[in-house]
Amino acid sequence: MKKKYIFSLVFIGIMFLFVLTIGTGYGLWIATKDAPEKSATTLNCFKVYFSNSDIIEMKNVVPVINDEGIETSPNTLTITNICEDTKELQVRLNILDDTTIDTGALTIQAAGNIEKNTVLYKNLSTAKTIDPHVTQSKLIGLATIKPNETVRTNIKLWFDEKKAPNVDKEAIFKAKFELIDTESSIKATFAETLLNNQPNIENKQSPSFADSSFQEEGLYMMQTNNGNAYYYRGIVTNNYVKFANLTWRIVGINSDNSVKIVLDKSAGYGKYSDSVNAADYTGLKYVYNDETINNTINNYLLEWYEKTINYRDLDKYVTQTSYCNDSNYSYTNYHTYFNGYNRIINEKSPALTCPTTNNDFGGTYTQKIGLLTADEVILAGGGYNVNNFSYYLYNGETFFTMTPAEYFGYVANVFTVNNSGSLQISRVDSELAIRPVLSLNSTITVSGSGTQNDPYKIDEN
Repeated sequence: MKKKYIFSLVFIGIMFLFVLTIGTGYGLWIATKDAPEKSATTLNCFKVYFSNSDIIEMKNVVPVINDEGIETSPNTLTITNICEDTKELQVRLNILDDTTIDTGALTIQAAGNIEKNTVLYKNLSTAKTIDPHVTQSKLIGLATIKPNETVRTNIKLWFDEKKAPNVDKEAIFKAKFELIDTESSIKATFAETLLNNQPNIENKQSPSFADSSFQEEGLYMMQTNNGNAYYYRGIVTNNYVKFANLTWRIVGINSDNSVKIVLDKSAGYGKYSDSVNAADYTGLKYVYNDETINNTINNYLLEWYEKTINYRDLDKYVTQTSYCNDSNYSYTNYHTYFNGYNRIINEKSPALTCPTTNNDFGGTYTQKIGLLTADEVILAGGGYNVNNFSYYLYNGETFFTMTPAEYFGYVANVFTVNNSGSLQISRVDSELAIRPVLSLNSTITVSGSGTQNDPYKIDEN
């Protein structure tokens, strides 16, 4: 009986050690495995996986002593150098303007390929940023990464109870990790290069959109829900970009400082939609039998991107951005008028903010490729039913925008630009030119002057 008892204890002990080993192994795997693809991003030479997200948001902050802070769960950054040269990476933490808490007690610790002993955020080195939503940017540390090498860093954040014993429970802390190679941080980014050529642009008076532009006007600023954006208008001779062995024109600078470009000549010809007998076919996507379907033109764009950009390993220079396919509408006398119809034709009031929609087609799409909106054509100097051979978007082709116009007589229509540079309305099943639009990463740098003979070129890493 005693032997049986001893045997049972030994067996339980062995099983305990086995479970502990499995648990520990699993824990180590969780701490070191690549994060899900949805939390991945590509920044120039770096493929980055965040264990949670690049955004950190805290509410009802409870300060703790440093010994407890050190025990908190880390934010793990897994970074791979996908370029052919060794690169020095900067990891920064940017405080966003949504933050209402005093960050004087914010404490940082980093371990892994970047080591940082427990330190107050305010005592870190200040970094430069042009993001209007960032109130402070501090350098957590540097890592030198060889080609195809992967490094990991665990970063912990907490508020030191000794520095801030009483914190407003309603206060909000919001921050974002920023990763950038040191070389890029020294040279002006693409957006900075463009803005440096436009001094005092904030004081430049907005044009009247009731009239088309037939003259050289340059770059303008427009406020959006996400911050300031910029757009080129009229005759422009210094917004040429060479990318993927193709010539592009700069449309403007997005509010996140990425640079929007449109192909100078069409990528080819095709239909917006093979079907025409429903308003849904003005959508870049639509829902059919509870399944989201890419419309004909979105399939064209995605396939073109794959073979032209991704195939050449240039995807790392392109950022996902929001494309507006405004499908909100009003209905009068059997005639469906989309918001763009009123905004472009009646009000002559273009917008860069996309309204939300409850429709099962259209709306805001976040992807790496899209089309111009009719609003962007107006901003660029075009006009509805006005021929314009002067402004930079004119290229002698009739091409689609992604702005729905109307649905009438069982025919869906979108705004297009005709071969005289005039905004018009065309059936979605028309065979027209397709001019892809991309947004280049906010961190890239360029050479060149932007003229046709000396276009901007990305400094490839």
